[in-house]
Amino acid sequence: MMHLKKWILALLVFIALFVICFLFYRNTQETATLDNNARSHAPGRFIQLREGLVHYSLSGPDTARLLVLIHGGGSTGMEVWKYNRSWLLSKGYRVLTYDLYGRGYSDRPDITYDLALYRRQLTALLDTLHIRGSFDIIAMSMGAAIGMDYAGLHPEQVDHVVLLDPAASGDLQPNKLLYVPGLSDLMMSGYWYPRSIEKQRKEFVNQPLFNDYAKRLAYFMNFKGYKRLTLSTWMNMLSKNQLYLLKNIPPNRIMLLYGRQDPFFPPEKLDGYRLLYPSLLAHEINNAGHMPHYEQPDVVNPLMYDYLTNNMK
Repeated sequence: MMHLKKWILALLVFIALFVICFLFYRNTQETATLDNNARSHAPGRFIQLREGLVHYSLSGPDTARLLVLIHGGGSTGMEVWKYNRSWLLSKGYRVLTYDLYGRGYSDRPDITYDLALYRRQLTALLDTLHIRGSFDIIAMSMGAAIGMDYAGLHPEQVDHVVLLDPAASGDLQPNKLLYVPGLSDLMMSGYWYPRSIEKQRKEFVNQPLFNDYAKRLAYFMNFKGYKRLTLSTWMNMLSKNQLYLLKNIPPNRIMLLYGRQDPFFPPEKLDGYRLLYPSLLAHEINNAGHMPHYEQPDVVNPLMYDYLTNNMK
């Protein structure tokens, strides 16, 4: 009996030490607050929408053709357009970029991160900025579903859509243990968060370029709430097959570009897109991973420009 009590005491001490160490380790993560001081470094402007403050940039002549650029699920937000935005502006476009909720300098509200949220964000942003005319959308990765959704709901407003390595087929299925309170915190803090940036290395061909990009990933991931919203995005956005949105878009309005070395978009994935959207125009970008516009802007920028210019209404 005494021997059993010692084992139980030892187990309780071990659990207590484990919890203390875990809490200490977790408190070394997400140590920054997205406040006015942090936002003073943001390059764009801010606008208050229903669910939070949104960071955006709108440049170019008011009379120019508008492009709305929608980034993916990465923490850097609209910084992924750093090699595209200026080039497109130089071609005479008006360009709107913005940070999705939970990314970049936009707010990280404690709500469900799903397609409905991002539909509300984009709709409110366009309405508040008084954008009434037609425009084209360029959307990457997770942002592809947001762009397709809006284009399908507003075919009279969106003329064409360029998809860059879209992540809309629901391939990301979270581990079942992540649905268990407590365990999800343990897995996100103890396993996912410390490995997250390095796991994204496989998305790049140009490793020196990734090393620079990783510094910005780390910066934005350190703001409070990133683990919470990432988990919500997995469960409510990236795990959902949203290819059905293609059927709501009129034919001959979509071009898809994908990196040849993208581990998440093998060429055979095009079959699912073409099945629902037979008029899809697709191009493979060599020496590029999940962000071909970032690794190969000299190839991607002219392709997007030629497509949008030659298909103007």
